[in-house]
Amino acid sequence: MIQVNISEIKNRLSYYLRLVRGGEQIEILDRNTPLARIIHVSQASARDNETPWIKEIQRLGIVTPPKKKGYSKELLAGKKIIVTKGRTKPDALIALLEERNTGR
Repeated sequence: MIQVNISEIKNRLSYYLRLVRGGEQIEILDRNTPLARIIHVSQASARDNETPWIKEIQRLGIVTPPKKKGYSKELLAGKKIIVTKGRTKPDALIALLEERNTGR
């Protein structure tokens, strides 16, 4: 693993991204203290569309996957969701534009 300070990564980002593309891992240091790591994002297999980092944070218990996929019918039927088709403007946008035009 290559360790690089923030100033170095800012100055030569393209170079380090090429290294990551080639399989290297880059650890970014802030005053010689590890801050972040850049690793290559591998393509997930066709049957498993989750990226490896999502699986890792699920394994650690930081997040849990949703019970159901997609939106519930109740959520879509609610009036709080604004679905616009074509060139119609949502009510909030119209109110904002009116307020801006009146100078309030």
